[in-house]
Amino acid sequence: METRQVQSGRDLILGLADKANPVDAVAELIWNGLDAEARTVEVTVSIGGLGGPDEIVVRDDGTGMSYADALGGFLVDGESWKKDARFSPNIRRPLHGRLGRGRFLCYALADRVEWRSVAAGTDGHLATTIVGNRSIPNRYDFDGFFHDSPSTRKPPRASAPSPARMQPARR
Repeated sequence: METRQVQSGRDLILGLADKANPVDAVAELIWNGLDAEARTVEVTVSIGGLGGPDEIVVRDDGTGMSYADALGGFLVDGESWKKDARFSPNIRRPLHGRLGRGRFLCYALADRVEWRSVAAGTDGHLATTIVGNRSIPNRYDFDGFFHDSPSTRKPPRASAPSPARMQPARR
């Protein structure tokens, strides 16, 4: 596992997250799956003992990110492979994202966020995990190059949400 710093400031990242409401943040995760050519996107919300969301899981069957793609995509604020593309590469679906900031909206949902992605590689399917924390929002832990099988596949998730951030943001 390696830890890398995003080339963006903490205040900018949290400012984006604090302006977003939870619906916008979940919608961004759904759009990311669709931009990755997913045909199915599933959102599951686990309700905790106090009646509020305890965990939000967004699962899709898109192309996934390789470890190298994850490093490139997460570490530079405002850069996205979608910026210069109008359509997804294989099924030619119109793309939604292009600002390179959608991942930061996850901090509107939770203090701890985790992406688990599986991408095709020359040696089969390889899994990559990216973990971020709101307390240090411009730093992510990357773990990758794991061979994936259906028994080890796990979806991305946002857990331990802050109840204050689960309310729609005032604009």
